[in-house]
Amino acid sequence: MTWVGLQMLRNDRAKFAAMIVAVSLAVFLMQNQAAILATMLSMTAAQIRDVKDADLWVTQPEVECFDQVRSLRDIELLRVRGVPGVAWAAPLVKIDAIGRSDGGRLNTVTVLGIDDASLVGLPHRMRVGQADAIRERDTAVIDPGGHELFFPGEPFRPGRSIRIRDRRIRIVGVSDAAAPFTGLPLLHTSRSTAAALSLGEAHLTSFILAKATPGSRPAEVCRRIDALGGLRARTTEGFARDAMRFYGSQGVPMLFMVTIGIGLVVGAAITGQTFLMFIKENARPLSMLKVVGTTDRQLGRMILLQGALVLGLGSCFGSAIAAAVCDLVRTQPFLRSLYLPWEIALGTCGALASVTGLALYASFRHVRALEPATVFR
Repeated sequence: MTWVGLQMLRNDRAKFAAMIVAVSLAVFLMQNQAAILATMLSMTAAQIRDVKDADLWVTQPEVECFDQVRSLRDIELLRVRGVPGVAWAAPLVKIDAIGRSDGGRLNTVTVLGIDDASLVGLPHRMRVGQADAIRERDTAVIDPGGHELFFPGEPFRPGRSIRIRDRRIRIVGVSDAAAPFTGLPLLHTSRSTAAALSLGEAHLTSFILAKATPGSRPAEVCRRIDALGGLRARTTEGFARDAMRFYGSQGVPMLFMVTIGIGLVVGAAITGQTFLMFIKENARPLSMLKVVGTTDRQLGRMILLQGALVLGLGSCFGSAIAAAVCDLVRTQPFLRSLYLPWEIALGTCGALASVTGLALYASFRHVRALEPATVFR
């Protein structure tokens, strides 16, 4: 029966190819949109997870994500350092300002001021240059997307600068920081340099980065910091989840979810309809098989084999196209974080298989209703 089922597909190559194309397009559409959604949500926590040295983040109580900034008083840093279980704590400054390159290109930039003494929060991976060169005043390292935006198509060259609030910030390297959700260029500089760009703000500390002592439970240390009042402490993963949850409830992720659902429905409908037409057009050969003694159970296994072959080939082709598109798009600096998780690849294929299974069941019911005498009419 296996050979017979494969021969039926081979003899009707047009519908066989149409079913594979339908499955491939549905899988590609779902995986592509799901990969973009997963990447967007991961980018909301990219700058949080980029800080490898600290495992605790302290903010104002109402702050939900990295892009929400409410300055902390300088005394809060001392209070956090005095909490039992805190090994050390360092400030992190976040400022959004307008930057202009020597060539006149203008864009909003995100400036991250790193603690001068400890350099906690500095990117660990660099594409060009040394990260600790920001100890010099009025220097910074820029992310790949920012470098491409201010100096499009040009390699890194020492000595270039960006003017921010009438101060010339010299670029000393290109970091390999994760792409930010806002899409803005990312500048890592020292806290003293960031203070000169703050336009005289009373409080400069946006976040407090802390490390729990060996043997201490980070969750317990967070509760102790919360007990101080006026502060909210979270682990790195806890803060990242809050940021992803905050942005996940917004309108744009909902649109991607709708697109994923449409791809599932359309792909399953086209595949199921084409397969059902294939079964109906082969009613006479199927009736002949019943005449020679083939049981409904054997015909059901044959239909299941045909459906599994179509879904398997279509899923492989669709997943390969989705992975190739991700690799191609990732070459763009601001889209370098795009990736296709294996969970999404398996989940989309499984979802399409479960929905298409309804069409296979409808096809099997049609085969069961066939009368062997049909072949003689």
